[in-house]
Amino acid sequence: MRTRLMATVAVASVLALVTTGIAFALDQTNGTGRTHNNATIGFNAKLALEGQITYVTHDSTRWWVQCDEVTSYRNLKPLADGSLRTKVTASCDDRERNPLWAEFYFVDRGEPGTRDIIRAFFTYDPAWAMDANGDPDVWLTQCNMGHEITEGCMDSGVIRRGNVQIHQEAGSMETVVSRF
Repeated sequence: MRTRLMATVAVASVLALVTTGIAFALDQTNGTGRTHNNATIGFNAKLALEGQITYVTHDSTRWWVQCDEVTSYRNLKPLADGSLRTKVTASCDDRERNPLWAEFYFVDRGEPGTRDIIRAFFTYDPAWAMDANGDPDVWLTQCNMGHEITEGCMDSGVIRRGNVQIHQEAGSMETVVSRF
């Protein structure tokens, strides 16, 4: 009897781990396109805190950001129309390898993606690493508008020539995973 109980507990534990692994694999946000301010963005962020985000401006500054460490991933409550939303923070580097931090909000309004939204906030101030949009300097400068980015910047609006894809496991709304 004791052996049967231990076997049942072992099987249940394995199933719980597999189910959690599948949920982490399914919960992700990815896509490409042009932002509201016409910068190029490519992104793949996962609930398992994996992924990459690349942001490149096409103005005279040619500002380039590479985010290789997803520091938090959060499934937000869907909009009233059912559109899925996520919030992602990341540690990044610019072209000169200067560290900076980013916060992204993604909205997937279905296919073909012509109404999807990306809100991107970048800061060089480590005090705002997990809340880039809280840095007041970020709100003073629009990315990809010909201004040298020294403190941070923002780019917010409907994505152009692209698509946001949010994949969520059923019942994973308001799921938060963070390195901190």
